[in-house]
Amino acid sequence: MNKHAPSQDFTVPALLFLAPAIILVATFVVYPIVYSGWLSFHQWNGVSTPIFVGLGNFARLATDATFWLSLGRNIVVAGTALVLQVFVGLAIAYCLVRVVPFVSRFFLFCYLVPVMVSEICIGLLWRFLYNPYFGLVNGALKAIGLGDLQRGWLGESDTAFLAVIVVMSFTYLGLYVLLFTAAVRSVPESLYEAADLDGANHFTKFFRITIPMVWDAVRANVLLAIIGSLKTFSLVFVLTNGGPNQASEVVSTYLYKVGFSSFEMGYAATIGFAQMVLTALAAWIIFRYLRRATSGGED
Repeated sequence: MNKHAPSQDFTVPALLFLAPAIILVATFVVYPIVYSGWLSFHQWNGVSTPIFVGLGNFARLATDATFWLSLGRNIVVAGTALVLQVFVGLAIAYCLVRVVPFVSRFFLFCYLVPVMVSEICIGLLWRFLYNPYFGLVNGALKAIGLGDLQRGWLGESDTAFLAVIVVMSFTYLGLYVLLFTAAVRSVPESLYEAADLDGANHFTKFFRITIPMVWDAVRANVLLAIIGSLKTFSLVFVLTNGGPNQASEVVSTYLYKVGFSSFEMGYAATIGFAQMVLTALAAWIIFRYLRRATSGGED
């Protein structure tokens, strides 16, 4: 038997096994991105032949006040997500694992319920809660003697965007609680035992032990929150559709209206392409910053 026989070439079998995944990714990811980029240089109503306009759509985008206001709201959503979803999710996960582990399963289930329910259903439920006439929010305010604070929460420009942010925080918090719960449980128990011997309280253990030990999970969840916030659509669309008077408009709802209400498919593609680039850029900046924070300022 020849011990020096050449090893079997697995290239062809590997490609055959990977072919279905490659075809799916190319069809539903690569092709739409390329086509969107191509369409962004054209004017098209979705029916007639696209007309090449060069950088005309991008020039229009640069001076489109509605787009930049919508992008600003996406940034606000991202900022609140980092605080109300990621940080609060980590704090709740620590409490469930280290402070009240005997009820952790029950509360974890409660936090996970919104994650398991469709965003459309959650949006419709909160529309009922926010109803100015028979909604539970105004009813609760009246019951506790704060009737002067009753509002048409989704119908007033001053409160619509805030109301949407509250729903987003409630909806996505459970996902981060679940992810951080798994991360906190992986922290060695010996570290907490040593901290107990030194007389450390939960506040100290949370910031000095838990956060450094689960930093990889923090970094991943921050990226997840940023990316999700910059492309959010469903809840805003169901709750307010960007209204009233575009007070809660975000980039995705504005893109939808431009493309499917005004039938400016070329300009909608430009908005989508810009949204994708800005989201990728923001994710890269955050990832680079968090990596430098981990390595002590070294790249």
